[in-house]
Amino acid sequence: MNALRRWLGHPLPAVIFLLIYIVSQTLIARTLQAGNAEALLFQFQFSYSAAEFNALLNSISAAQLNALQQHFAYDHIHPVWYGLLALSLTSWLMNLNELSPRWSWLLLPAILMAALDVVENSIHEPWLQLQSQASDPWTLIAGVAATSKWSLAAIYLAGALLLTARYFFVVRRHRGQRLR
Repeated sequence: MNALRRWLGHPLPAVIFLLIYIVSQTLIARTLQAGNAEALLFQFQFSYSAAEFNALLNSISAAQLNALQQHFAYDHIHPVWYGLLALSLTSWLMNLNELSPRWSWLLLPAILMAALDVVENSIHEPWLQLQSQASDPWTLIAGVAATSKWSLAAIYLAGALLLTARYFFVVRRHRGQRLR
């Protein structure tokens, strides 16, 4: 993890992955909006039973289903972009805050977050493509993967905000005092 932190822990990778993430997220959002399916995606992600998932699937319009199906064109690679964004941004913030290498293990959840999205997508896609029907316990596994992914994303965002605040209110002041 320390090598990954050294490689990604600079502003340039963080900015590059941020820009790629924004483009990818915009493409997904536009695809879902075209079919009025933005909220539906979250409803499917937070379905924990096959009956709930199938009932929702049977209640949507053809345009919504098409939008959900089409969003996978971008969502297959999207976990890579936000996983790398989380890794690079966190690495950079850890370096700015002069955190010792022993804290590098905090990068592991970024990899887990992206992997959970891949698991969720690989379970949901055949159902939304109407290639097979939702079943238990796979719906539960996909729902837990989605919930865990979003929970880790929230934790990462909070961590990034804390590290940013720490840098501006503690580290920079401390560096300024050392230079006097």
